[in-house]
Amino acid sequence: MITRRQAIAALAASPVAAPAVLRAQGTVTWTVYTYVPAATLAPARVFQEIIERVSKETNGGFQLKYHLGGALTIKATDITTAVGDNVIQIGDDGFQQGNVPITGILRLPMLITSTAEFEKALAIMKPYVDKAYDKRGSTVLSTYYFPFQIAWSSKKLTSLDDLKGQKIRATSPEQIEFLKRFGANGLTVGGSEVPSALERGVVDGVLTANAGGGKVWKDLLKYCYDIGLNFFEANVAVNKEAYAKLPPAYKESLTKAIVELSPKMTQMMAAEESEEAAKRKAEGMIQTKATAEDYKRGADKMADYWDAWAKGKGGETPEALKKVREALGR
Repeated sequence: MITRRQAIAALAASPVAAPAVLRAQGTVTWTVYTYVPAATLAPARVFQEIIERVSKETNGGFQLKYHLGGALTIKATDITTAVGDNVIQIGDDGFQQGNVPITGILRLPMLITSTAEFEKALAIMKPYVDKAYDKRGSTVLSTYYFPFQIAWSSKKLTSLDDLKGQKIRATSPEQIEFLKRFGANGLTVGGSEVPSALERGVVDGVLTANAGGGKVWKDLLKYCYDIGLNFFEANVAVNKEAYAKLPPAYKESLTKAIVELSPKMTQMMAAEESEEAAKRKAEGMIQTKATAEDYKRGADKMADYWDAWAKGKGGETPEALKKVREALGR
């Protein structure tokens, strides 16, 4: 029987998706793959800076070949596995929860309610996340995040009650649970597949940020219900063995470029958020700001889920969640 990992490797095998090779002239070529569907989004734009910087600092000796989501035959949900198996050497991994469940703590709806709280939680979670990726053959070099994930739809969506009966694209099992508790059907769809899913009615709406999918899929959506469920973080991970074998100068250049430039992704998207919201309003998007009562209602609905969710994951998840809740005072 062909295993899932073998299938991924077979599908992705091609000249552009092959493992890094040290050429006779000393050039190392690595494949980079992202879940991000458009070159205009901040993660893609900053990754071009990383690529150019590494190439310049290594005099062209270290080349990074970047591919947007959908360009390779690797699903967004399989990026973690593809990196660990060295099918690709760098993954911009935003749909990792099926492979690294503990990361779901950072996406528990209504648990984290501000950027300050997210940064605090991220610091607590880092050793747990690093350990989980390491077990899967990868090393996390950086984590960046989009602004709050909010609700969008092609159908009327101006309150929590309007979620009932709608099919909404979610980015985590935790969001799907939130949607379920308000009568909606949550579906996981990769970023590159969202436009066709909306056009065909597979989904009615999405959970995403203004600076993310709200910017890319705006023409397919009519309503924006601004209730911040959670932030959406992504981990830039490298294959552990390939990373260890890099020439020291190449390894240093790559590490510094990713660590130093990745925060720009978060900063750029935060700056774009209000700007994009204003653009959507000018274009006729029907926007509704969630009230304090909406947030309270949402948190009350989810409170009993947080601990039950962590207990179900087992391992170090309950311990990590407890630390986060204590730090956030909830």
